[in-house]
Amino acid sequence: MSASQAQAVAVRSSWFPWRHAQQHDHPALQHAHDSRTLGERVADNIASFGGSWPFIFIFLGLIVGWMIINTLFIGYIMHGKAFDPFPYIALNLVLSALAGIQAPIIMMSQNRAAARDEALAQHHYEETQKIDQLLQANTDLTQQVHDLTQKVHVLTERLCQTAS
Repeated sequence: MSASQAQAVAVRSSWFPWRHAQQHDHPALQHAHDSRTLGERVADNIASFGGSWPFIFIFLGLIVGWMIINTLFIGYIMHGKAFDPFPYIALNLVLSALAGIQAPIIMMSQNRAAARDEALAQHHYEETQKIDQLLQANTDLTQQVHDLTQKVHVLTERLCQTAS
């Protein structure tokens, strides 16, 4: 497979969020990702799919399909008495129910993302504290080296003066 073909496959597969296994390079995120419950994994997957272009296109296709099948096909079979006539009350009910269920699931996933961000921020804070401690220790050591160098310089000057 050439590089351009591999890139085309990668672009095509990026459209489908369910194809990507979430691997986090950061240990704090990997631990949070690995310790999810079944409900949290389901919420994350639903939110990942519900916020994607394939979901939008599939959903629009289902709505248009409902309208066409209900208005033309079922209306023709039942001699003008469609199951869900033009204002599409049943379709509106289904869409409202879907939105009512999907919103809390997405909010659960967003809450998990916020908790993940908080864990990452805490980890970064701890890392920064460690780096600050190392920097202070390095500064102290540098000062000690400087002081010792000055003492060596003073002693060297005294030796040179006594030798001459």
